[in-house]
Amino acid sequence: QLAKAYQELGKDLSSSKFRVIGNYTLGKVIGEGTYGKVRIGTHRLTGTRVAIKQIPKEVSAQLTREIHHHRRLHHPHVTKLYEVIATETSIWLITELCSGGELFDYLVEKGRLSEDETRRLVGQLCLALHYVHSNGAVHRDLKLENVLLDDRCNVKIGDFGFTREYEQGRLLETFCGTTGYAAPEMLLAERYSGPEVDIWSLGIILYTLLAGSLPFDDDDEKVMKDKIIQGQFDIPDSLSDNAQALLRGMLKRNPTERLTIPAILRHPWF
Repeated sequence: QLAKAYQELGKDLSSSKFRVIGNYTLGKVIGEGTYGKVRIGTHRLTGTRVAIKQIPKEVSAQLTREIHHHRRLHHPHVTKLYEVIATETSIWLITELCSGGELFDYLVEKGRLSEDETRRLVGQLCLALHYVHSNGAVHRDLKLENVLLDDRCNVKIGDFGFTREYEQGRLLETFCGTTGYAAPEMLLAERYSGPEVDIWSLGIILYTLLAGSLPFDDDDEKVMKDKIIQGQFDIPDSLSDNAQALLRGMLKRNPTERLTIPAILRHPWF
């Protein structure tokens, strides 16, 4: 038994593959992030299942902002960061496991969602975004792929890689995020105060859940950008009058005219 134990330990030490990190046993790969793979992990003492993201140390500088915001944002609809483990070659992020997967995949499976189901999911997103904004941060990359679902189909905002602190009266100017969800002022390289670009992205999500497609969509990215900058889009007649009015209020070309989150939650559609 002792010889076998030595042999197993020798294999672990000489292998480039990790089977255990900290108190977690690594399981199967469940996704691929920007910098590395995401695996299921199991806490060896409690049996709690988590998601474990492995990131090479050479890109760790790009993670500083994401880890900082994850550590300070604690909300039922924001993905929890439990632990950060550093090894010789990698940074391992231990996060809450959202077993329902991405909202994008959920929508692809269903085609489109009912107004009742959409109201619940978007309402939860509103609460999470209001919390993030109240803590002086703006997400700047809100999209279906960055919204996860837990085992009860509740939303969890993730991926804070583009999140930035903002102050009232101080404008931001960096373009970031994904073109299909980006606000017109970002595409025009105009300065912006912050929360209104998240409201625009939230409006894109609302539209996409209800209609089953993006409001400004084209295979040619330049054409897509032009459509977003013009701010003209068609709303399916099948949507209720209140849903159509809410979409128009959130997807205003002028950011100062866009609905705020409190105004969204007071809207008759809710």
